[in-house]
Amino acid sequence: QTFPALHTRFEDLLFHGEEVVRTACKCVGGVFTKRFQYVEESAKRTVGVHKGANGLVKAMLQYGDPKLQYGDPNKRLNGFTDRDRWYASKNVRTELMEKYNYVPPPLPS
Repeated sequence: QTFPALHTRFEDLLFHGEEVVRTACKCVGGVFTKRFQYVEESAKRTVGVHKGANGLVKAMLQYGDPKLQYGDPNKRLNGFTDRDRWYASKNVRTELMEKYNYVPPPLPS
């Protein structure tokens, strides 16, 4: 048996949060309240794997560029080793990358 699914991209929530939440709410039959609020600090900044996580502004600076629609594609590879990029290029599901408008990471030179 299959169930309906709603997928959102992180950067869509990050840069267009209210619009995405409003659309998702309408899609699943919810009622959007007029109290949408961004949380500027990381909700779990001191817990487990989230320790030291970015807040809203730092995430926007890390992942985005206000001049681009969904962020700077060059920044998304920051911190990746050649081994990471090689692994991703061989194992990433290309149909998902295309569905979400992502460009697969290039092989290391």
